[in-house]
Formats: sequence, C-alpha cells, structure tokens
Amino acid sequence: MTDYSPNTLARVETPLGRAEIVEWRWPAMFDFTRREDELMVEMSVPPTSADASACFPEWDRPELDKQRRCFMGTLFTRWPGVLVSGRAEAGHIRVVRCVFGPDRAARLMALRPDPDLAFLQAMLSLSSETLRTLLGLIRRELQNTTDCSEAAIAALLELVAVELERVIVREAGPSISARLAPWQFRRIRERLGQPGPPPAVGELATICGISPRHLHRQFHALTGRTVADYIETTRIEQAKTLLERGAQPIKAVAQACGFSHPNSFTRAFRRTTGQTPLAFRQSSCWQATHRERITP
Repeated sequence: MTDYSPNTLARVETPLGRAEIVEWRWPAMFDFTRREDELMVEMSVPPTSADASACFPEWDRPELDKQRRCFMGTLFTRWPGVLVSGRAEAGHIRVVRCVFGPDRAARLMALRPDPDLAFLQAMLSLSSETLRTLLGLIRRELQNTTDCSEAAIAALLELVAVELERVIVREAGPSISARLAPWQFRRIRERLGQPGPPPAVGELATICGISPRHLHRQFHALTGRTVADYIETTRIEQAKTLLERGAQPIKAVAQACGFSHPNSFTRAFRRTTGQTPLAFRQSSCWQATHRERITP
C-alpha cells in the first residue's frame, strides 16, 4: 500500500505538545491502516476535506465476515494504540491538529482506560463546537505570517486539552441517524465547488432530498457548524486560492466567489482570516518569493 506522508505547512512546539497544519494530495481513493502512538485532535479544513469512513479491524467479528464501518467526520480523534482502517476519496486534504505530549496524553487516556467500540466510533466524529472554535483559532494563529504567537498557541492548546477531557468523559456513542449521510455532504461540497453565486439553503436541501429544516439540523449534527457558516468558509477558501495566484483583481475574485460587492467580500474575508484580501495576497506573494530565494 502506498504511503502518502503529509506535508507540514506550519508547526509550533509548546510544553504541552504541538500544533500543526498538514496536508495531503491523494491522487486516487486512499486506503490506510494505522495505529497512532500519539493522542491528537484533528480538524479537516473546508473545502479541503474529503468523505471518509473507518472501521476497527481488531473489533470485527470474522465469523460474520463483516466490518463495522462508521462515518469519519471533519473533527476527530484516533485513539492511540487502537488499529484504525480507513478509506477516503481522492483530493487535496488539509488538517489542523493538536498533538499532546506523553504526560498530558496519559492523563487524558486514563479517563477511558478500556474504550469500547461505541466510544472509539464516537471519537471519529466529534460534535464539540468549542473544540472547533479552538482549533480554528489555532489555525488562524499558525497562518499568521507576521507575528505568530507561541504563547497564544500554548494557551489555546491547554484549552483544547480541557475541552477534550470533557468530551472524553461525556462521549457515549452518538446516534448517527440524525446526521447527514456521506453522499449528502459530498453533494453539498460538489455544488459549492461550482462557479457562480453560492446556492441557497433550499437548493442544498433539495439536492440532499430533505427539507431545509432537516438540513440545518443534520448538517450541524455532522459538522458542528451552520450551513451558512460552511458556505461562507468555502467561498473564502476558494478566494484564497485565487488570491494566491495573483492574477485577477480583487474585484474579479469577489465576483468569481459569488460576492455581490467587493466591500461585502472584504468584510467576510476579514471575519474569517483576520486579514483583508489585499493583505493576504501581499503576504502570500512575500512567502512565495522568500521560498524561492532560500531554495538551493
């Protein structure tokens, strides 16, 4: 089986552990089997995320010749020492994650010394809005090219550990019946990837075969986010890609990503990234030039 090792885009070490952003580019449907030796919390970054499912081979029952697969969400923890076999679709995958050092990991894992299958499956699709917010702040700090603060990341990592402890204590295997199915989430992402104005919630509900009310509830149960927030985040990620290329005027980038006016684009971009589109483009160009200069 091919080993697609991740590319580390940013990393900060702290006394508690480390925070990092990594990415993969998988050319085809990717199967992996891995036993983690570190405790980490990971969050895939939209739209660079993929549908994935996983099972725990050591928990399977050979006499039934059946693997008990579960959906792998965009916020997850793979329990150290437990063999996980997963499958994800091809694409560009980017993840922000917090990796805890041995001492804190041991304290957290002691809360569930004998995890059962329901707990392991639940940890692969966490619904903690607090963890999402904290990981989003860590991602923002790691991407700060001018004055990234190691102290801020260390403080956020401590908060992640506190919240993960709460999750471990209360997690008792979620009911997945009220969550979007993988094919529904995939259709939403495919529609958001199309050019032109963003779709209305009603349109997304139609392509998923459910009512807007159910879409709101099931989407939040799956991702921990609102549909509107996900749409905006996806548009901003698309805009960042266009800005990094440096060819189109900012007004054209705004139109390409479905914003009716450059001012609304600037407000949404600043709200998500902490920078204006122009500042982001300038910092991206500086980084590209700096990399060229230091490349041997």
